[in-house]
Amino acid sequence: MVAGKRYYGEENDDAKSVRQLVAEVVTSAGAGNPADYLSVVRWFTTYEKRIKNLGNRFDAFLQRIVDEKRADKEKGQTMIDGLLSLQETQPEYYTDDIIKGLILVSINN
Repeated sequence: MVAGKRYYGEENDDAKSVRQLVAEVVTSAGAGNPADYLSVVRWFTTYEKRIKNLGNRFDAFLQRIVDEKRADKEKGQTMIDGLLSLQETQPEYYTDDIIKGLILVSINN
């Protein structure tokens, strides 16, 4: 809905990987880091490494969506199209990071 693409109902590799990525983010959102309470646990767990990896993968996915919409010649009525048009008039405020953050918030809610 945010990008104007359908990721459900299709059985292609891109749709499957996006569904898996979103499921991982939603699952990890409520999890706490046990090492926050007992620092010795940091030696035995890979929690921080997994979360950083997940964040990098999700950021790359969001950047790919923004870049695809930016390269698309015909503008649609999606949220990203609207934000990219605002980016043309106010580039110092509507950076790619702001756009990706707004997409992330709308996905998680």
